Amino acid sequence: MARFRLTPLFIGLASAWPAFAETSVQLDRLETVEVTAHRTEKSLAETAPNTVVVSRHKLDATLAQDMAEAVKYEPGVEVASDPARRGNAGYTIRGIDGNRILMLVDGIRLPDAYAGGGNANGFVSGREYIDLETLRAIDIVKGPFSSLYGSDAIGGVVGYRTLQAEDLLAPGEAVGGGVKVLGASADASSGLSARLALKGERTEAMLLATHRRGHETRNQGDNDASTPASAKTRTAPNPQDWTSDSVLAKFGWQPLAGQRLELALEHYRRRTDTDVVSARTAPRKMGAVSVAGVDRLDATDTVRRDRVSLTWQGRELGTLEQLDVKLYAQKLDNSDDSVEWRSDGARRVSDYGFEQTSRGLSLDARQRFNWAGLEHSLVWGLDASRTETSRPRDKVEVKANGSTSNVVAGETFPSKTFPDSTSDRVGVFVQDEIALPGGMLASPSLRWDYYRMRAHTDKAYLNANPAGAVPAFSDQALSPKFGLSVPFADHYTGFVQLSTGFRAPPFDDANMVYANQTHGYEVVANPNLKSETSRGVELGLKGQWESVDFGLTAYANRYRDFIELVTLSGDSNGNGIGGAARPGSFESQYQNIGRVSIHGAEAKAGWRFAPGWRLAGSVAWAQGSNQSDDRPLDSVAPLTAVAGLRYDSESWGAEAFVKAVAQKRRVAEEGQFKAPGYATLDLTAYWQPDRHSTLRVGVFNLTDRKYWNSADVRGLAAGDAVLERYTQPGRNFSASYSYNF
Repeated sequence: MARFRLTPLFIGLASAWPAFAETSVQLDRLETVEVTAHRTEKSLAETAPNTVVVSRHKLDATLAQDMAEAVKYEPGVEVASDPARRGNAGYTIRGIDGNRILMLVDGIRLPDAYAGGGNANGFVSGREYIDLETLRAIDIVKGPFSSLYGSDAIGGVVGYRTLQAEDLLAPGEAVGGGVKVLGASADASSGLSARLALKGERTEAMLLATHRRGHETRNQGDNDASTPASAKTRTAPNPQDWTSDSVLAKFGWQPLAGQRLELALEHYRRRTDTDVVSARTAPRKMGAVSVAGVDRLDATDTVRRDRVSLTWQGRELGTLEQLDVKLYAQKLDNSDDSVEWRSDGARRVSDYGFEQTSRGLSLDARQRFNWAGLEHSLVWGLDASRTETSRPRDKVEVKANGSTSNVVAGETFPSKTFPDSTSDRVGVFVQDEIALPGGMLASPSLRWDYYRMRAHTDKAYLNANPAGAVPAFSDQALSPKFGLSVPFADHYTGFVQLSTGFRAPPFDDANMVYANQTHGYEVVANPNLKSETSRGVELGLKGQWESVDFGLTAYANRYRDFIELVTLSGDSNGNGIGGAARPGSFESQYQNIGRVSIHGAEAKAGWRFAPGWRLAGSVAWAQGSNQSDDRPLDSVAPLTAVAGLRYDSESWGAEAFVKAVAQKRRVAEEGQFKAPGYATLDLTAYWQPDRHSTLRVGVFNLTDRKYWNSADVRGLAAGDAVLERYTQPGRNFSASYSYNF
């Protein structure tokens, strides 16, 4: 049974604000939040317990700076991160991660992540594509949800909703906006955000810009070794400098009553310069081969995402209550470049990229009608998109004598680890919410998806894969879902959901090709991959009174034909699958590994026990296994609980969070590091001296606890000398000041 040492934390919590009990101001700041991750607006109270909304108010109140901090207090949701260079990878929801989580911004698919051969955390291209200052809310749907969103929603959906002009305007005002100054000690970062909104009789406009800069994120490792002979034991973070810029512009026009056009332009760019000290190595021998050491490695990683979308919305169009049509184009340019100085006097200059361009159309229609004596709320529509993905890689070695070569470590450049790919998606969906007698609501939905991926060979790809075998792939799937909510006894609502998921093999899994002749390993293509599928069942219960609310849910999800990178053994002579003689070599390949099962339970509750006061808590437990070999899934988080005590008055307020995580006990391999349990205490407060100004401050990990996020240390050995490199920051502070007009 998990045990937590919470005593010192609760002592700190109890003594944090002794004057709070004397406050008698009546204030209810609970927000009315609408959920759009279900492709229809609903009150959060009406949704199943597997739906979570992180509101703009919560992002501000917790001083969240990035995607990891945005979901820090949501058990069952994690963000894995690489501390050496790459940063945040993407969301993990109930043990499912990567591109199995569909991410949207204003209903548009965000670009994919790219791991570059299966690295669990150090994604070449993660999914940190959004500045939180642009957001109105984050909607999270846990569990399979392909019935409305198609391929890649096999593990859940994260829907970002960006701000609208109306969010920046006071009622009746035509001009509004503000500025915000931000700072955090964990990465010595600072930021400035400015926003402006204008509204006329039939037009409106909004502009929001944010600039941030910072350094490496602190940890609790104290070994700052930097020489090639000792850098591999370094646990202190690598020196980094980063900057980010975000711009969001929206222009709205009402050509006719009941109609609206909106043009949205979005730009995000982040550049990170890293002195990768931990990559320095001394010269060494590999059998009879001498390998030069790395004296220095400087890396520049840049991500740039641009999006343009045009949306037409009509209301009360005959039998249609609402019709939305959206055209969009989006482009991601991710570069991971480096310069490597070697002990033999050579210099290796890398120019790598990951590029993804998408264009698409979506149509959403809503209508209400009575049929067979029942009220129906119908949502139906289609999605169609084309995505083009490329991974160009170029490298040149400048030798000590000044000569150059495009053959580096046995690879010929330019090269591509997978061929340029074009993915076409078409999906048609329908959902009917049927109001049954007694307040019951039945929600059947069905989606049909067609997916086709075509690969295009060129010389760069043939340099990596001379055989040139490039399989195409196509598949189609029906994804049904059924939900039922049953209110009873005035205050309770029961939920049952049967859901399905579908994920076609992505751009790289089937055609991934990579070989390192010097170190004797390679990834080979697999033209026989099948689509992943999932089935899930969820039971939930919600209760709501004037001062108390709670939600309980239990779920079980099964996944078939799960795609994972599998190591293939060479023969006794060290030959690989293709028979090429490479002593000591081994090969890997993406394969359908069979069945995976994950089950768990979650609970949350809130109690407004006095005017201005609220106590809330949540807990999540899950367990997952690869049924093909009966091994645990490393991606499933340990038991996690969060408790928060909040106070609000007319001009100031504060909140305390205790987060407790049990030890990671189930790992896939013997000898893996099992992240120990921990508990942390965070305190935040705000002060509003007038209606225009808000000052917020926060202290995090108040007790300076050394701890690891289990998602960051997947697969690491228990005896790994650099485990402390993956520790989280000790005691740290954040603050923001905003002025609105």
